[in-house]
Amino acid sequence: MDNNKAGIKGNNTNKIILGLFLIIFFILVFLLNRLYPIHSDDWMYSFIFNENPPQRIGNVLDIIISQYNHYLYWGGRNIVHFIDQLLLLLNPLLREILNSVAYTAFAFIIYRIANKGKETNPYLFLLVNLLVWLLTPVFPQTVIWITGSSNYLWGTLIILVFLSYYYSFYVNEKSKDSVLKNILFLFGGIIAGWTNENSVIALISILFILFLYCKIRKIKIPKWTIYGFIGVCIGCAVMLLAPGNFIRSKDTHAAFNLIDKPFFEVLRYKARNIYWIYKYVNSIGILILIYICLNFVFFCQNKDNRNYTAWFGSLLFFTAAHISALAMIASPIFPLRAAFCLSSFMIVSICILYANVNMSNLAMKIINILILTALTVIFAFTYSERYQILVSLADRYERRELYIEEQKEIGNKDIVLEESPIILPAEFDFEDISNDPTSWRNGICADYYKLNSIKRINP
Repeated sequence: MDNNKAGIKGNNTNKIILGLFLIIFFILVFLLNRLYPIHSDDWMYSFIFNENPPQRIGNVLDIIISQYNHYLYWGGRNIVHFIDQLLLLLNPLLREILNSVAYTAFAFIIYRIANKGKETNPYLFLLVNLLVWLLTPVFPQTVIWITGSSNYLWGTLIILVFLSYYYSFYVNEKSKDSVLKNILFLFGGIIAGWTNENSVIALISILFILFLYCKIRKIKIPKWTIYGFIGVCIGCAVMLLAPGNFIRSKDTHAAFNLIDKPFFEVLRYKARNIYWIYKYVNSIGILILIYICLNFVFFCQNKDNRNYTAWFGSLLFFTAAHISALAMIASPIFPLRAAFCLSSFMIVSICILYANVNMSNLAMKIINILILTALTVIFAFTYSERYQILVSLADRYERRELYIEEQKEIGNKDIVLEESPIILPAEFDFEDISNDPTSWRNGICADYYKLNSIKRINP
């Protein structure tokens, strides 16, 4: 009886600690969101896409029109770009709160998948956040910058929420069917499948392998899982078949002089892009190393206590992560932000293993505490550095916007900024306006601030 009371008390304490971690990481990401100004693509997506003359988004109907144009002339990621334009339409404070909520939900859903069937483990949630903040390539681009966040953070969040139900079925090997559930998963699958190309290929691979697993083990497959899979395939097809994809693909191939090249030469060029991600992006190599080490620990422990269901689930996410990278063979470029699914799914796989490693003996407890402490210290330095960079950036933008408004008040709508360029570390992928008022970035900046033109010259 006393042991039961102690166990309940301990679990309640863990729930309180988990709640505190949720609040802490929400506040931390909110502070960065509050500082990060909208720029470049944010300016563009503040307008109805491909509308001439430019027309500012004013309501949800404008977003629908914009996404129709986007589908025809640029690409099929309508779900995430709808989210992007909706966030840009909102009051800045509300936008920043929602983006911070999305990050917190993203970290929490990884925790929920990894901790499936186990008691509350706040230190697992801490590990999830530390890995995401420290080992996500170009973290500011994919989590803080609104257009990047909508494409990658929000898109992956949708996919992971959808996948969490399948993972729950996989662990429990049973689930109830209902007509409503079938309908919900059909439409949920369409939304999840209509998010981001390489991430959805990873999603489809997980669902296919799960079905194969159930078939081999003679586990009854619920109808809702099939409806969900059909929905994903529909959403993926709608996204991939967007006329805009073909227009953009042709332009991109032309920009890299690939149109007239032999097929295998083009393929080799694209494969080399994938190879470079693995060779030069240190965080990807570190995640792979962590996964290998945790596998070693997992299999060195008492085999009677091994959770092979969790291990295979971990392997499933790890495999899908690399499938998402291989899917980039269809693109002539592999921007670092497109590795978000690769890193996120590997983090899921690592956390599943971590949650199923036996930490009961003293040596493992000490090692665990030391690793989490070291990662937290590194995180604190990294966060402080990013925060200071964004404080400086926010200050520059505030002074710049104040000057623009002062000039507009006296009737000057051809702005010349005499200031040095804003240069940020590579992980921000930030490009300032130039001395060419006719460039794309300067043009969309002028539209956003309601100017005739704008340029920046060195003082």
